Amino acid sequence: MLDTIQAAPLVASSDLEADIHGVFAHYRPSSPFISLDTGGTMVLRYDDVSRLLRDPRVQATGTAMPAQAGITHGSLFDIFEHGVLTANGDVHTRRRSALSRAFATEVLNEFRQHVRGAANALIDTFHDSGSFDLASDYAAKLPVVALAGLLGVPEPDVPSFMRDVHAMNEFFRPAPTEQAVAEAEHAALRLRNYLDGLLRAGEKNPSEGFLARYLTLSEEDELTRLEVLVQIVQLVIGGTESVRTALVAQTVLLLSEPEQWKAVCDDPALVPNAVAEGLRLEPGIAGVVRVSVEEIEIDGWMLPAGQLVLLSFISALRDERVFDRPDTFDITRPNLKLARLAFGGGAHKCVADALGMAELEEGLSVLTQRLPGLRLDGTATFHGHHFVRKTSECRVSWKP
Repeated sequence: MLDTIQAAPLVASSDLEADIHGVFAHYRPSSPFISLDTGGTMVLRYDDVSRLLRDPRVQATGTAMPAQAGITHGSLFDIFEHGVLTANGDVHTRRRSALSRAFATEVLNEFRQHVRGAANALIDTFHDSGSFDLASDYAAKLPVVALAGLLGVPEPDVPSFMRDVHAMNEFFRPAPTEQAVAEAEHAALRLRNYLDGLLRAGEKNPSEGFLARYLTLSEEDELTRLEVLVQIVQLVIGGTESVRTALVAQTVLLLSEPEQWKAVCDDPALVPNAVAEGLRLEPGIAGVVRVSVEEIEIDGWMLPAGQLVLLSFISALRDERVFDRPDTFDITRPNLKLARLAFGGGAHKCVADALGMAELEEGLSVLTQRLPGLRLDGTATFHGHHFVRKTSECRVSWKP
């Protein structure tokens, strides 16, 4: 007879936050999943996580997450109710199609230029000072400014656009306060209304930009206006929150290994390797939450139907069955392509994973080119074990 989920180790979320990699390393060899004291089941191993991302018995959660937080209506609720990332079946396919087709090669190439331009502009603001905070001065701003360029946000509007993005995103980070949730609700509404204004301006003066292309394609797929706006909002969330912590992590990991930092500075072709290895060791997204709609057997253990299932990228990407020396940062690993798991997989794989990779690669490339003498003045800590992660401040410096 198969074991039931009740036999799986019960782990306190506080223990995970105290030593997330240590906890996973302890349980991963003996159990394919653990139960959390806060509810839900966390899948730990690479092959299981990868397989379940593609398993139709594990589905997106719809509006379960905001409802669990007591949110049953409003702008934050709409992000889940009308978004592609939280939809299933034909609804998911219809919402995803236009967005996927809008990311043509020329759009991605254009976006890389936006990222490089934003990175250089940010470095210009603190270049003469000889130091800056990697998290707040660079990683938090770079993806927002780059996406503003892609969306055609006028330069005078970028500061308010950034404030609303940061305020809205606080809802998706670990342990938001009641005040942060309330501010996130207002920010999400302001952002949605602002994006609607951009679309209306584009309709009056048609252009060839990303928004115009996406609007045309979404009309072909018969998306409602609210669906169109929510997909753009989800794009903004994904394009900023999946990058912010990962950009800090990959830079800190490289600077902690001076020989590897120098190698990347000397050879820009190594940047993708450094990004992939950074994503493997400290992904910006801890994992994704799904719900099991049928019983699922994993190595003799039975995952019951109706469970919230957390597919842990953090654990899977350090699985000793897959990665040699899993806790060691090594940009010469032979299987770094497996780190793309950090952007999900299957039907719900991040629709803008190419944008995220562009932000991480170009953001790191500009740092190595402009500031090869960069050094750590402290260290960064990373928090969050089930969805978006957040990072502490991290001072870096160089001789100007």
